[in-house]
Amino acid sequence: MESFKNAVDDDTIAIMVEPVQGEGGVHPATKEFLQGLREFTKEKGILLLLDEVQTGWMRTGKPMSYMNYGIQPDIVSMAKALGGGMPIGAIVTTEEIAKAFTPGSHGTTFGGHPVSCAAALAEIEELQDRKLDENAAEMGAYLMEQLATLPHVKDVRGQGLLVGVEFDDFIDAVDLKHRCVDKHLLTTAIGKSVIRLVPPLIISKEDVDKAVAIMREALEDIDREQDA
Repeated sequence: MESFKNAVDDDTIAIMVEPVQGEGGVHPATKEFLQGLREFTKEKGILLLLDEVQTGWMRTGKPMSYMNYGIQPDIVSMAKALGGGMPIGAIVTTEEIAKAFTPGSHGTTFGGHPVSCAAALAEIEELQDRKLDENAAEMGAYLMEQLATLPHVKDVRGQGLLVGVEFDDFIDAVDLKHRCVDKHLLTTAIGKSVIRLVPPLIISKEDVDKAVAIMREALEDIDREQDA
């Protein structure tokens, strides 16, 4: 909080953060931090903007990640899951702030594309009807619990089905990622030591067990090669 407070001056109009740092290694913000940031921005009369492009639409166990923190931001940006694969991005804001967006004030070539908007509406209905936020919360907790049993794991962190696994220095995350790909499991390596998993929202316990078994097998292969 202190670094944010020190960075704000009279020209600051807003603070924008991710509720969960995705590319940074999957680091969820603490409730204390985000609630403190919300209080601070209100005190200063500046806006709080949340980037929910990765975390939005059921990924973190709630429709939007900020709902895990008991706060209401001023503007939320979203994309990716909003369109279910179709290209679309959007922001949601308050009625008061929306008054700043007068007709013609913000133009874009593909803004409001009817096919993408229809796809987004269908996607949101599907996410809500199937209660995939609840599945993300349940399966995310199970996934993190199972990942913690793997060898060489230093830390497992995440929110819903946005999960990061940090390994000790013995494991190279990029090497592990490629070994998992060879065994038909797709993951992402973040830096040298973190594997990020962002599975489909419809994932089941059987899927989780299969994924963790593949990672365990890959880790055991690394151990055997080092011992040879």
